[in-house]
Amino acid sequence: MTPCRIALSLIVFSILPSIAFCHTSREPADSLNYPKKEKASVFEKSFRPSEYDTDIHLKTKNGGDTSQLIVVPLDTFAIAQPETVQGYRVQVVATNNFDEATAARNLLSSALPNLWVYMVYDAPTYKIRVGDYLNRSDANLSLDSLAAMGYKEAWIVPDRVIKNPPPKPIVSSPADSVQIKQ
Repeated sequence: MTPCRIALSLIVFSILPSIAFCHTSREPADSLNYPKKEKASVFEKSFRPSEYDTDIHLKTKNGGDTSQLIVVPLDTFAIAQPETVQGYRVQVVATNNFDEATAARNLLSSALPNLWVYMVYDAPTYKIRVGDYLNRSDANLSLDSLAAMGYKEAWIVPDRVIKNPPPKPIVSSPADSVQIKQ
């Protein structure tokens, strides 16, 4: 054998084992076993957020616990977001006259500062309704007080009401009714 043939056979025999053991695979190149791809619904069913809740304690720069030092008034906490649910309102007026309905709404809004007053237009009728009651017994108490105010023909109607309504804003008197002393 010539030296060229010996060198060539050494090269072939050194490359041959690496070519023989090289093969393609459908598995990942590394040795990790990846989880099967599953639908998100499988994970959503097993997810429990309460397992991840943790208590939060505030610390000062000197390391002291401030949880006993901070006094937060109750009205600063977040109020539940309003949502509509099936409930009851007291219908006070039903009229075809827009001006009459607006006057009744304004009168009731000023007479009942803690209750929301709604005007519903159901063609051709304007309906003035009061309150957001989740049960009929609460609406009945309001009906009695409205009857005492002179609205004898008021009645309870089922309606979509606001659960956790925001507080009613305070309406100030118009500027022309305010007298300025000099």
